[in-house]
Amino acid sequence: MKTRWLMTACATALLALTCCAAVAQEQNRGQSQRTENRGQRKKRYRQFNENQRQYARTYYNQNQNQDIFRPDSQWNNDYENRLQPGYVLDADMRRMSRPAPIDMTRGFGLAPRGYRYVVIGGHVVLIDSGYRVHDAIHFEINIGH
Repeated sequence: MKTRWLMTACATALLALTCCAAVAQEQNRGQSQRTENRGQRKKRYRQFNENQRQYARTYYNQNQNQDIFRPDSQWNNDYENRLQPGYVLDADMRRMSRPAPIDMTRGFGLAPRGYRYVVIGGHVVLIDSGYRVHDAIHFEINIGH
């Protein structure tokens, strides 16, 4: 009787360990597949459309004397190169940014919920609430005017 009970207990324990290992392995496989799929998805950023780009250029050409379009004296090529989709504005760039002129943003239409238009270093930039750059329109600044 003791032998039968011992065999049953061992078989039950072995079955439980095998099932637990199989479930854990399946969960890990599912986790790695989700991570791989996440890595394959390319982050999509909102972008200005061609009409908005053209409107911004026209607006700038008619209003380029406004100080808001002049880059901060600290603006440099490093800052210029950072203005790419996905970059989060650092504290210096946040300090240099200004809300885009209302007349300009009216021509763009409302920014999507959670986004706004700012001007920084001769660019109009679409950023989200976390200061992440989604798109930028560059202006050729004429300092001589």
